[in-house]
Amino acid sequence: MQVKAGEYVKFGSYPQNNGSAREPIEWLVLEVNGDEAFLVSRYGLECKQYHSGGSITWEDCDLRRWLNNDFLKEAFSPEEQSRIKLSDVVNDNNRQYGTSGGRYTLDRVFCLSLAEAEQYFLDESESQCRPASYARNQGAWADDGTGCCYWWLRSPGSSQGHAAYVDTDGAVYPFGDFVNIDYHAVRPALRLIWNL
Repeated sequence: MQVKAGEYVKFGSYPQNNGSAREPIEWLVLEVNGDEAFLVSRYGLECKQYHSGGSITWEDCDLRRWLNNDFLKEAFSPEEQSRIKLSDVVNDNNRQYGTSGGRYTLDRVFCLSLAEAEQYFLDESESQCRPASYARNQGAWADDGTGCCYWWLRSPGSSQGHAAYVDTDGAVYPFGDFVNIDYHAVRPALRLIWNL
Protein backbone atom coordinates (compact mmCIF):
# COMPACT_ATOMS: atom_id res chain seq x y z
CA MET A 1 0.00 0.00 0.00
CA GLN A 2 1.30 3.44 -0.95
CA VAL A 3 0.68 6.55 1.12
CA LYS A 4 0.88 10.18 0.06
CA ALA A 5 1.47 13.46 1.87
CA GLY A 6 -1.82 14.97 3.02
CA GLU A 7 -3.52 11.61 3.54
CA TYR A 8 -4.58 10.15 6.88
CA VAL A 9 -3.52 6.69 8.00
CA LYS A 10 -4.24 4.59 11.08
CA PHE A 11 -1.44 3.13 13.16
CA GLY A 12 -1.33 2.11 16.81
CA SER A 13 -4.11 2.77 19.31
CA TYR A 14 -4.72 5.03 22.28
CA PRO A 15 -7.70 6.18 24.39
CA GLN A 16 -9.38 9.03 22.55
CA ASN A 17 -13.07 9.24 23.41
CA ASN A 18 -14.58 9.30 26.87
CA GLY A 19 -13.41 6.30 28.84
CA SER A 20 -10.22 4.29 28.66
CA ALA A 21 -10.95 2.12 25.59
CA ARG A 22 -8.13 2.27 23.05
CA GLU A 23 -8.98 3.31 19.50
CA PRO A 24 -6.89 3.44 16.31
CA ILE A 25 -4.74 6.57 16.10
CA GLU A 26 -5.18 8.69 12.98
CA TRP A 27 -2.02 10.26 11.58
CA LEU A 28 -1.53 12.99 9.01
CA VAL A 29 1.16 12.06 6.48
CA LEU A 30 3.54 15.02 6.26
CA GLU A 31 6.07 13.54 3.86
CA VAL A 32 6.93 10.25 2.16
CA ASN A 33 10.51 9.30 1.35
CA GLY A 34 10.72 5.83 -0.18
CA ASP A 35 9.27 3.40 2.36
CA GLU A 36 9.43 5.97 5.14
CA ALA A 37 6.45 8.13 6.08
CA PHE A 38 6.72 11.14 8.38
CA LEU A 39 3.56 11.31 10.48
CA VAL A 40 1.97 13.59 13.08
CA SER A 41 -1.19 12.70 14.98
CA ARG A 42 -4.37 14.21 13.57
CA TYR A 43 -5.66 15.09 17.04
CA GLY A 44 -4.10 16.18 20.30
CA LEU A 45 -3.89 12.83 22.05
CA GLU A 46 -2.82 13.86 25.54
CA CYS A 47 -2.44 16.83 27.84
CA LYS A 48 1.05 17.06 29.31
CA GLN A 49 3.48 19.62 30.65
CA TYR A 50 6.61 20.06 28.55
CA HIS A 51 8.51 19.81 31.81
CA SER A 52 7.65 20.04 35.50
CA GLY A 53 9.57 23.30 35.78
CA GLY A 54 12.85 25.14 35.42
CA SER A 55 15.29 25.58 32.56
CA ILE A 56 15.33 22.60 30.20
CA THR A 57 16.06 21.45 26.66
CA TRP A 58 14.19 18.84 24.62
CA GLU A 59 16.86 16.25 25.43
CA ASP A 60 16.07 16.24 29.15
CA CYS A 61 12.41 17.27 29.31
CA ASP A 62 9.62 15.22 30.84
CA LEU A 63 7.60 15.23 27.62
CA ARG A 64 10.35 13.55 25.59
CA ARG A 65 10.77 10.91 28.28
CA TRP A 66 7.03 10.22 28.35
CA LEU A 67 6.70 9.98 24.56
CA ASN A 68 9.59 7.51 24.19
CA ASN A 69 8.61 5.33 27.13
CA ASP A 70 5.05 5.35 28.43
CA PHE A 71 3.33 6.51 25.24
CA LEU A 72 5.44 4.30 22.96
CA LYS A 73 4.64 1.18 24.99
CA GLU A 74 0.96 1.98 25.49
CA ALA A 75 0.14 3.06 21.93
CA PHE A 76 2.09 0.47 19.92
CA SER A 77 2.53 -3.29 20.00
CA PRO A 78 6.09 -4.69 19.88
CA GLU A 79 5.59 -5.37 16.15
CA GLU A 80 4.39 -1.81 15.58
CA GLN A 81 7.29 -0.43 17.60
CA SER A 82 9.71 -2.27 15.32
CA ARG A 83 8.35 -0.26 12.38
CA ILE A 84 8.99 3.11 14.03
CA LYS A 85 12.32 4.52 12.93
CA LEU A 86 14.83 5.78 15.46
CA SER A 87 15.02 9.33 14.10
CA ASP A 88 17.88 11.80 14.23
CA VAL A 89 16.05 14.72 15.80
CA VAL A 90 17.49 18.17 15.10
CA ASN A 91 17.10 20.61 17.99
CA ASP A 92 17.89 24.02 16.52
CA ASN A 93 18.25 27.17 18.58
CA ASN A 94 15.26 29.49 18.61
CA ARG A 95 15.90 31.66 15.56
CA GLN A 96 14.21 34.73 17.03
CA TYR A 97 15.55 34.68 20.58
CA GLY A 98 18.72 32.62 20.21
CA THR A 99 17.71 30.21 22.98
CA SER A 100 19.73 26.99 22.82
CA GLY A 101 17.91 23.94 21.52
CA GLY A 102 20.43 21.68 23.21
CA ARG A 103 21.97 18.57 21.75
CA TYR A 104 20.42 16.60 18.92
CA THR A 105 18.61 13.46 20.05
CA LEU A 106 17.65 10.00 18.84
CA ASP A 107 13.91 9.49 19.32
CA ARG A 108 11.23 7.14 18.10
CA VAL A 109 8.47 9.59 19.03
CA PHE A 110 8.86 13.36 19.31
CA CYS A 111 7.11 16.70 18.87
CA LEU A 112 7.51 18.80 15.74
CA SER A 113 9.99 21.68 15.82
CA LEU A 114 9.26 25.29 14.92
CA ALA A 115 10.93 24.76 11.55
CA GLU A 116 8.97 21.57 10.84
CA ALA A 117 5.65 23.16 11.80
CA GLU A 118 6.33 26.03 9.40
CA GLN A 119 7.58 23.71 6.67
CA TYR A 120 4.71 21.24 6.66
CA PHE A 121 1.79 23.53 7.57
CA LEU A 122 1.78 26.27 4.96
CA ASP A 123 -1.41 27.87 6.25
CA GLU A 124 -2.50 28.47 9.84
CA SER A 125 -5.76 26.66 9.19
CA GLU A 126 -3.74 23.52 8.43
CA SER A 127 -1.92 23.60 11.77
CA GLN A 128 -5.06 24.00 13.86
CA CYS A 129 -5.68 20.91 15.96
CA ARG A 130 -8.60 19.57 17.93
CA PRO A 131 -7.96 17.60 21.11
CA ALA A 132 -9.40 14.13 21.49
CA SER A 133 -12.09 13.91 24.17
CA TYR A 134 -9.65 11.92 26.29
CA ALA A 135 -7.09 14.76 26.09
CA ARG A 136 -9.75 17.30 27.05
CA ASN A 137 -10.62 15.17 30.06
CA GLN A 138 -6.92 15.24 30.98
CA GLY A 139 -7.01 19.04 30.98
CA ALA A 140 -6.30 20.13 27.38
CA TRP A 141 -7.95 23.50 26.83
CA ALA A 142 -9.99 24.04 23.67
CA ASP A 143 -11.36 27.26 22.20
CA ASP A 144 -15.14 27.44 22.52
CA GLY A 145 -15.49 28.77 18.98
CA THR A 146 -13.17 26.54 17.00
CA GLY A 147 -12.78 23.56 19.33
CA CYS A 148 -9.02 23.76 18.71
CA CYS A 149 -6.26 23.43 21.28
CA TYR A 150 -2.76 24.66 22.01
CA TRP A 151 -0.13 22.04 21.15
CA TRP A 152 3.53 21.79 22.05
CA LEU A 153 6.51 22.04 19.74
CA ARG A 154 9.87 20.70 20.90
CA SER A 155 11.79 23.90 20.16
CA PRO A 156 12.81 26.26 22.97
CA GLY A 157 10.96 29.53 23.42
CA SER A 158 12.24 32.93 24.49
CA SER A 159 14.17 31.37 27.37
CA GLN A 160 15.16 27.89 28.53
CA GLY A 161 12.08 27.96 30.74
CA HIS A 162 9.76 28.38 27.74
CA ALA A 163 8.86 25.99 24.91
CA ALA A 164 7.35 26.95 21.57
CA TYR A 165 3.79 25.97 20.72
CA VAL A 166 0.97 26.34 18.20
CA ASP A 167 -2.03 28.43 19.24
CA THR A 168 -5.70 27.57 18.83
CA ASP A 169 -5.85 29.65 15.64
CA GLY A 170 -2.96 27.69 14.13
CA ALA A 171 -0.36 30.42 14.64
CA VAL A 172 3.14 29.30 15.62
CA TYR A 173 4.49 31.05 18.73
CA PRO A 174 8.32 31.15 18.89
CA PHE A 175 8.13 33.11 22.17
CA GLY A 176 6.62 30.00 23.72
CA ASP A 177 4.91 29.32 27.00
CA PHE A 178 6.20 28.29 30.40
CA VAL A 179 7.27 24.65 30.23
CA ASN A 180 5.12 23.74 33.25
CA ILE A 181 1.86 24.98 31.69
CA ASP A 182 -0.56 22.08 32.11
CA TYR A 183 -3.26 22.69 29.49
CA HIS A 184 -1.37 22.20 26.20
CA ALA A 185 -2.06 19.12 24.10
CA VAL A 186 0.49 16.74 22.61
CA ARG A 187 0.60 15.78 18.92
CA PRO A 188 3.18 12.99 18.68
CA ALA A 189 5.23 12.70 15.50
CA LEU A 190 7.23 9.75 14.18
CA ARG A 191 8.78 8.21 11.10
CA LEU A 192 7.15 4.95 10.10
CA ILE A 193 8.72 2.30 7.90
CA TRP A 194 5.60 1.75 5.84
CA ASN A 195 6.35 -1.42 3.85
CA LEU A 196 8.30 -3.38 6.46
